[in-house]
This record gives sequence, structure tokens and C-alpha cells, in this order.
Amino acid sequence: MYDAIVTAPGSLGDVNPMLAIARILQADGKRVIFLAAEQYLHLAERAGLETHPLFDRATFDDFVSDPKLWHPRHGARQIFQKAVNSVLRTHYGWLEQNCVPGQTMLVSHLLDFAGRIYRDKYPNTSCVSVLPAPAPLRSFTEPPRVSSYSWEPWIPRSWLPLAYWAADQWVDRIGAVEINALRSEIGLQPIRRMLHKWWYSPDMVLCLFPAWFSIPKVDLHPQMRLVGFPLADSHDVVEETIHAELQDILERIGGEQPIVFAPGTANHHGHEYLTHAVAACRELGRAAILISNDPRQIPSNLPDKIYAARYLPFSQLLPRAAAIVHHGGVGTTSQAFSAGIPQIVLPMAFDQFDNANRVATLQCGSWLPMRRLNKERLKRQLSAMPQVTAGVDRVQSLISQQPPFSETIQRLLRVPLESASQASTEPRPLPDADQESL
Repeated sequence: MYDAIVTAPGSLGDVNPMLAIARILQADGKRVIFLAAEQYLHLAERAGLETHPLFDRATFDDFVSDPKLWHPRHGARQIFQKAVNSVLRTHYGWLEQNCVPGQTMLVSHLLDFAGRIYRDKYPNTSCVSVLPAPAPLRSFTEPPRVSSYSWEPWIPRSWLPLAYWAADQWVDRIGAVEINALRSEIGLQPIRRMLHKWWYSPDMVLCLFPAWFSIPKVDLHPQMRLVGFPLADSHDVVEETIHAELQDILERIGGEQPIVFAPGTANHHGHEYLTHAVAACRELGRAAILISNDPRQIPSNLPDKIYAARYLPFSQLLPRAAAIVHHGGVGTTSQAFSAGIPQIVLPMAFDQFDNANRVATLQCGSWLPMRRLNKERLKRQLSAMPQVTAGVDRVQSLISQQPPFSETIQRLLRVPLESASQASTEPRPLPDADQESL
């Protein structure tokens, strides 16, 4: 029997923090099994965890290779139709066979809807939702950014309830159909407005970011705990050849601090972006490192001082870099905060617009929608970095004062949740986390 089932649908940016949580539970003496796409399971296996694939390699590659995934409007539809729906029933069936109600804890990324359904079927099961970034949260005073449209911040706050309701109707049409079909098959009532409250477990929600990167506390659900950035990149379980490659590249660059360009591990459509990066750095005379696990994205005949790698751990690379230009994933964003370097964020979809906006608001960099990028705009953004990064040192200091992530997670996941006789579908207020987290 497993003490905890940790589920991480998504790319490496989703896998790394969930794997960090799984390893913390394992170190605390729990028997843990880790579920993710097949190509990421080797990291968990190298950490000594049992594993089970959510997606095989071909299915996952087909999903992330679709350019519609990175469209600001079509991306959500792709998530539900190609990812959630394809694994929903098989994952739920696996949980029925491997989870013991009242004994096994589910620790599930927010997109693990099978785990959330299982919690409703067996209310005495402890279920912890994990929210990597604040973008899905809803605030009536400081709403997260969801697009690149310049008029978005000027939407009257009085319109927000209607906007959230309309978004829920659309998401229910594209996402709740299969969920409700499964719920009906197992004797559960259908859900409505799934993103309003339902997808958050009533037991606990771990928000993997600090208060200064979040919506106001008054808008949070009572079961939400802000635990700070995990700053997890699995650097200690990657192959030794990766560390050797990092050292080799840095030695070839010499004493110059490179600019790092990272389109995202699941982005297979970054060739144009990286081509602009090479051209801009060549004209500015800057050293650069291009990171993409798809070699087809890397321009041919790279000039001197510009190198490419499939993957390099950011916790080891970014403290030696001058800046990073990236897609806006929260893991990359937080690693740049921790390293104390400027950022240029090029968001495409999902939480990336909100992360980008927070980077700019904190005066740690600037942002530009990926669809508007060209060589000249990139050069202007790079040249303007000294004028827009006054907050870098302050934010780095805030992160250095963050309580140890492992200690916070251990304490929160040791909190006994209500017994079967007290099981409820209502949110459960929890003991406070560290003061800084709130």
C-alpha cells in the first residue's frame, strides 16, 4: 500500500516541483509512488521512487507538438481534449486499484481531475491539490493577468463576477463533459463551474509561491497555503554528463556572463525565437546559451560565444548568467528571481502572461508577447534591461529569507485531516504556515 500518490501531469516545469514534494514525503518515511509522463520518470527513479506513467512518450510528444497548445485561446481546449480526457478514465481506474481510502494521501497537480473525482467518491481520502502559479486564482481587487491585451487591466472590477461566470460556462463546455460522464458512471452528481471552486481540493491546496507573488489574502480560499517557491530543478538526479556539459560551455565562454534563452521544455515551436536570439546577440556582441530539448529548434552554424544545450539545471546556470529570456513558466521565473538576474519574458499562453506581468511589476524585467518578437524588438528589450530591473536585488533578498521549502511541506502534510466520520466537501481551514507565507 502507498502512503502517498503524487501526480504530475504536464511538462518538466510541472514535474520538478511535484517531484520535490514526492522526495520530501519519501524522506519523511512515506512509501510514495510518482506519476508523470513517461519521459520524466527516470528523474524519479534516480531519486529512488516507485513510478507509474500517466502518458506514454508518443502520446505526450504528440500533445506538446501541436502548435495550438501555445495559442492564448486554443491552449485550454487542447489541455482538456488531448490531455485530461485521454487519461481521465485510465488514471481513475488505476486509483481505484492502488489507493486505499482513509489511508493513502493524494498529492495532485491541479490538472489531475481523476484524483479530484476520487476524493469526491471517497471523502475520507486526504487529497492535496498543488497550484504551481497564481494565474488560476480569482481576485476581485487584483485579478491575475490572462492575456497580452493592453485594455485588460482597465476592465471595471464590477464586471469581474460576470467575466468569471462567462469563463466558467466556456470551460464547462470544453472540460466538464467527460468529467461529468465519469462522475455519473460512479454515482456522483455532476459539477458546474468546475474552475470556480471544485477543482481545488477541500482538504488542502499548496500554492507554490509566496504572498508577494500572489493575489490578496482576502481572495484566497480558506484551505490554501502559500508555501513559497520550491526552486526545484532536480539538479542532483540528472545525468552527470549534463553537469559536465554546463562546465564545458562556461569554460568556452570564458569569463563573460551569457544571456540564457529558454523557450520552455515542452515548446517545440521555438526555432524562430531562437533565430532572433542568435541574430540579436551577434549584433550586440553578447555571449549566449540556447536551451532546447528539440535540436531542430536550434539554428545552424552558431557564431562564436553562442552555444546550445538540450537541458541545463537553472539553479546551477543562472547564478553565472547575465540575464534570461524565457517563456514565462513559473519555475524559470522563480529561478531567475533566486539567481538575482534580469528577465525578459515572452509569454504565449496559460499562466505565462500573469507571471510576466508580475516580473515587470516587481521591477525584475520586462515582457513582450512571443507573437510580437523580432530581432529589433529583442535588441531593444536587452538594451533596456538596466532601466527596468531596479527590484532584482530586493526580490532576491525576499527569496533568501523564505523558510525552507522541505520543512514547510513536511509540517503541512503531517497535519491530520478530518476523519471519515467528519468528511466534508466544504473547504477546511488549516493551521497557519510560516508568517512570511501569508
